[in-house]
Amino acid sequence: MNASPSSLALSLLLPLAALFSTTTCPAQQPAMPHWSLGAPVLDLSQPSQGAPIKLLDPCAVRHDGRWHVFAGSMYFALDEFKPGGPSPQPVKLPVEGAFVPQVFFYSPKKQWHFIGQIADTSGRYPKSVPVLSTNENLSTPQGWSKPVILDVPPPETGDKPVKSWMDFYVICDDTKAHLFATGGGRMWRSETALEKYPNGWSKPVVALEGDFLYASHTYRLDMPGKPPRYWMNLTGAKKEADGRRLQYQQSYVAEKLEGPWHAELATAESPLAGWNNIRMQDGDWTGDIVHGEPLRTSIDEHMLLDPAFAGFIFHGGHGSSKTPCIGVLERIKP
Repeated sequence: MNASPSSLALSLLLPLAALFSTTTCPAQQPAMPHWSLGAPVLDLSQPSQGAPIKLLDPCAVRHDGRWHVFAGSMYFALDEFKPGGPSPQPVKLPVEGAFVPQVFFYSPKKQWHFIGQIADTSGRYPKSVPVLSTNENLSTPQGWSKPVILDVPPPETGDKPVKSWMDFYVICDDTKAHLFATGGGRMWRSETALEKYPNGWSKPVVALEGDFLYASHTYRLDMPGKPPRYWMNLTGAKKEADGRRLQYQQSYVAEKLEGPWHAELATAESPLAGWNNIRMQDGDWTGDIVHGEPLRTSIDEHMLLDPAFAGFIFHGGHGSSKTPCIGVLERIKP
């Protein structure tokens, strides 16, 4: 039996409609990972001598068979992370109080870069200003240079002053260096040509707005043979009935560093890392997963990251005093 013209037209249109509906739907949300958490891996909340030491905002770099951990203005070196084990003696870095560290190997100059922040005393910036310190040898903690302020124009939002921006983070693509900062539910981005880095920064623009607090960490996913894809984690918070804010980790993705950025695992109910997907192995020592970053094996300015990274380092509160300590989440294999 011959098909009517109308049925023939419909049969031709249906595949086309299916194509458009597939390409315009948002990307499918990835499966929520699950994590195991033991005792702190670095804990100076009860030192044998002196006052407790707060360990904040950790950054970990794997180099020459060791983990080099930066927390605040402190440095540790250890072979492996051992939950509940003795903490190595910290070394105070000569970075004049710069904190919230990001450390990477800047390959064009063959030197290590420490991106941090100090309090702004000029009145030009909202509370914090980004700084850079350099070192020729990661294993020489006293080799870091005096921090130099990165001359990034201050952020603006029309007539309203920006109250705070903080937690500066640098990542490079093939032609530019990008600096990210967060504050007030906004993430800012500035850029400069690689040949001008660490100078020549553009005026910051708002790259993302959302229900997050701070601490963006940005990576290029290591997927050989595939187009670039970028991934970021941020610290969010869920308000409890008693008024407390439980902090957890969110993730976002983008096809390029300029954005747009799209939420991936970004709610307390379905987080990158929060209390819906963490299994406690050794006591309830923290209520927060704060300022964390994936454990990566790459070291340079491109910040390559295995999409199935096995560990995640962060700081949380330990004991009744809630002195911040450092923990490591271990991914549970499906």
